Amino acid sequence: MNQDSISFDLGCNFDYKLFDFVDQYDKKHAITSFFGKLKRDGLPGGRTASIIPDFTLDQLADYVNECKKRDITFNYLINPLSMDQNEIDPVVGKQIRDFIHQMYDMGIRAFTLNSPILIKYVKREFKDVFVTLGLYAYPTTIQHIEYWRNWGVDEITLDHGFNRRFDLLRKLLTQYKDTDLHLRVIANNLCLRECPFRLAHGCFVGHSDPEKFSMDYSLVNCAYKKVTHPAAILTAEFIRPEDVHYYRELAEETGNKHFSIKLIDRTRTTDFLHKVVKGYMEESYDGNLLDIVNWPQAKTIATRPDEKDPMAQGAAPAGAPVGAPEGAPAAGGAPAAENAGGPPPWATGAGGPPPWATGAGGPPPWATGAGGPPPWATGAGGPPPWATGAGGPPPWATGAGGPPPWATGAGGPPPWATGAGGPPPWAQPGPNGEPPIGPPPGAPIMRWMEKLKPEAMIRYGRTMHLPKLYVDNKKLDGFLEHFINNNNCANSLCVNDILEEGQTAPNACAHCSTWAKKVISYDEAEVAQWKELCATVLQSLEDGSIYYDA
Repeated sequence: MNQDSISFDLGCNFDYKLFDFVDQYDKKHAITSFFGKLKRDGLPGGRTASIIPDFTLDQLADYVNECKKRDITFNYLINPLSMDQNEIDPVVGKQIRDFIHQMYDMGIRAFTLNSPILIKYVKREFKDVFVTLGLYAYPTTIQHIEYWRNWGVDEITLDHGFNRRFDLLRKLLTQYKDTDLHLRVIANNLCLRECPFRLAHGCFVGHSDPEKFSMDYSLVNCAYKKVTHPAAILTAEFIRPEDVHYYRELAEETGNKHFSIKLIDRTRTTDFLHKVVKGYMEESYDGNLLDIVNWPQAKTIATRPDEKDPMAQGAAPAGAPVGAPEGAPAAGGAPAAENAGGPPPWATGAGGPPPWATGAGGPPPWATGAGGPPPWATGAGGPPPWATGAGGPPPWATGAGGPPPWATGAGGPPPWATGAGGPPPWAQPGPNGEPPIGPPPGAPIMRWMEKLKPEAMIRYGRTMHLPKLYVDNKKLDGFLEHFINNNNCANSLCVNDILEEGQTAPNACAHCSTWAKKVISYDEAEVAQWKELCATVLQSLEDGSIYYDA
């Protein structure tokens, strides 16, 4: 039973090790809920579908049972910004309702929903189901919250803007202290303050394909803005582990017993979630703040929690998930093409050459020239430095220096490897009009891959290797007091690194930008190199130059 005055909800990547971390660090039993969703449930959600760790229905049932044994609620997510009118589709709507019944029969008694239609249906159909309103409903005012309470939701995930508005939080907690309405804030998201692109990004991820990943313009743009103006990291309304006590004290002061903190992210590695659980349960983290918040680093995106990257050597064999109790169900292993769902290893500068460059699925590019394969493609000598992420992006990945070395047989690179001459051979129809054979076995799948230039995929992948910014978490002691005592963010503009150069404003505030200079460090040359690459990727997505001409 929870012995704390607040509770915590933890994003779940379906690794059984999460239970071990909870046992080890959660001495007050304050983590009362796990939340997550299946990769292939046919339903949109709040994350890009392709980066969700893969799990079957049977495996989910076993995981839910393990949660029950430990008195942990499993909250199933059906939480996109939009359902694309599928709730009222005569066929798909019934499939959605049938799926919810299937989850209920599995033992799930909590759902995160944003659709007003589904909320009404679930609350009428199931008297014992707890409904959480997700972030993508964007309740930004007290009036919004009252509307949703009257609609029947049991819990509301508050917009990030409430995190540092202690005056509003106090009013909310006081107003609803004698009701059954639960209120929840998110601790370790890192969205831009009052991000103007959040609706566009929510629509993008809600319409993502579980089998293919897309180049996420909003994600790259968000990272670009934060790297360009590091003060934007501090303006994001995160809650440090050291500052959790302020929220606990607010709950105790108002007498509200239904206040919780959400810890993300369900798409992250077990190592990342380990740091998050340890940091927030101990209310202390000595290190880089970016290691425990939703900072888009390729290395922290989860593969299947029970196996290593299937594209890497020595991947764990199929069997019981790592950390699972003896007798737990075997994991069949995700197809190699799925990876983490994000950029494939070879597109991010790690993992060696791409599969189609090693002879998988047909002759590799260098086989169209002369001289045979390069030494590292035959297992001799190892991959070159640029293929392992060392030394920065190669010249050809930044648009200079000609075609990549692995594409240059003695006869010169094939036209499609240099961005000219149409799509690669595997994307072309057969001689008698047969459909394209598609990418070779083992190659991760991107949307519109047959149209994408190889160098565009590689550049995009490199953007997920962000420069090494260091935000000294311990040096942020005292940072939050400004917002507790004198929060005027709703009426202020951020100055220096965020306010445009030359712009002045009588309501300017320099709090975050001043602190950024004290607590954030980075290598200027590395940042400049990444920004140049990133700007090229953003422009290529804007003007369509990532594709071959139709």
